[in-house]
Amino acid sequence: MVTLNFFDTFSRELINFIKDIKNVFIDIFNAIHHFLNRFFGDEFLLMLLIAIVAIIVIFMFRSFINHD
Repeated sequence: MVTLNFFDTFSRELINFIKDIKNVFIDIFNAIHHFLNRFFGDEFLLMLLIAIVAIIVIFMFRSFINHD
């Protein structure tokens, strides 16, 4: 019974920890979006995000191809 109680408590605390981490990332991205939205429109920010993701994917693809 003690073991089940331990696993139950551990799983609940782990889920709460993951939720807290998720909320931190959401708050950070909301703050970044709010700051950038003062200077640029949403369309420009979306294009910037797509360009950044495309560059990251290109670098990853090139690193996999050139891997020796």
